[in-house]
Amino acid sequence: MYFIELFTSKEIPERDFLFFYEDFNCVFTQYEEKDGYKVEIIFSKRDDIDFFINFCNNSFDLKGNLLASLVENPTIKTFKSEEADNWIKFLPPVSVCFNYKIVSPWDSTRSIDEIVINPSIAFGTGHHETTSSCLELLLKIKHNLSSEEKIDSVLDIGTGSGILSIFCLKVFKSKIIGIDNDYNAIDQARKNLRLNPSLPNIDFRLEELDSINHTFDLIIANISIEYLLLNIHKMSERLNPNSFLLISGFLFMRISSMNFLLIKEKFSIMSIIHKNDWISMVIKKK
Repeated sequence: MYFIELFTSKEIPERDFLFFYEDFNCVFTQYEEKDGYKVEIIFSKRDDIDFFINFCNNSFDLKGNLLASLVENPTIKTFKSEEADNWIKFLPPVSVCFNYKIVSPWDSTRSIDEIVINPSIAFGTGHHETTSSCLELLLKIKHNLSSEEKIDSVLDIGTGSGILSIFCLKVFKSKIIGIDNDYNAIDQARKNLRLNPSLPNIDFRLEELDSINHTFDLIIANISIEYLLLNIHKMSERLNPNSFLLISGFLFMRISSMNFLLIKEKFSIMSIIHKNDWISMVIKKK
């Protein structure tokens, strides 16, 4: 992995970091030091750094963004894999509720009922607001199902680490397809499933939404706002009657664009969670 190292005399506000989360696969950290603040921006690929620097130096949307104003000739360093391993080992378990906990493979206190996920900066650990909100909303869907309703089939779009697919399998015991356009993500998801040998199989596929011809009782899309806006009609076409769509991965500042599309597609909002400016919601066809 690689990271940019920046220094500033002023603390960078959270909103300046949040601007980049939709478009860049990176992790921001900020440390207060004697003479100011040190900022590290971690990337999984070296090419992503060049794209990030070019974006900061040429985008007209970044006027007044303190972070972007610092990115001109940054110090670029290599983040060694063993350092990454040490860092992620300090990630705590994720408790969704008293019935469910997501733990790492090296957690010596884990029990057979807990879900094991190998933490990955790139593909999802359960600690980010969007993922944790999705986990909570999945439980809310389960809790609110009537005696006539069932979640027998699930499509997880942009499955990443497979955490939401694996959680769905635990909660709903459904037939699940998880898709992603990144081979490394699919590989990671399959490895995470093998860490939970008591669970049945999940069909993880290196595929795009267009190649999916089935319909589902539940579709999950924890993904970028751009993808959601472009593909929500396609998701709607793949929903069974009276079924659920869980969408996540966009900031509150973009909710007006999403609401306009939901009205156009005749969706109603069933549940919504707002965490640190990140929005996750369960919607249903009217």
